[in-house]
Amino acid sequence: MHSALQTFQTPVLKEWIDYNGHLNDAYYLVIFTKASDGLQEHLGLTLDHIKTTGETLFTVESHLSYIKEIGLGEIVTITTQVLETDNKRIRIFHRMFNEHNELLATVEMLFLSYNLTAKKVTNFSDLMMQSLSKITADQAHLLWPDSAGKGIALKRK
Repeated sequence: MHSALQTFQTPVLKEWIDYNGHLNDAYYLVIFTKASDGLQEHLGLTLDHIKTTGETLFTVESHLSYIKEIGLGEIVTITTQVLETDNKRIRIFHRMFNEHNELLATVEMLFLSYNLTAKKVTNFSDLMMQSLSKITADQAHLLWPDSAGKGIALKRK
């Protein structure tokens, strides 16, 4: 059975802890960004590929939700679910878990295909289209995250 892809795991480092004794909010995004790097590697967007072709991903939007406090030394694991793709965009959902498999945080992100050489948004290469097609098929059975696409509001009308 295929599932969300494990894209990163790390202990929470001392320099990431804030004055409240918890993981500083900025470091949640650092950890999720490392997971995005892991996703890129999984899809074939290795450093060599990026240097050779100029093809990479640029983050254009994120929505981070803090669910549970995280302390020094905790081991966190990130899983990644690809929600949607088209010829130049990927929408993903990262989940952060602790060693007890408790959900700690989530982030929904949108990436654009960007070519560093051309300095513009471009369509994905055949390599990326094949990789995205495979991961989308592998994850087709996964439920859509409840908070995906929700945004932020004080009051819904």
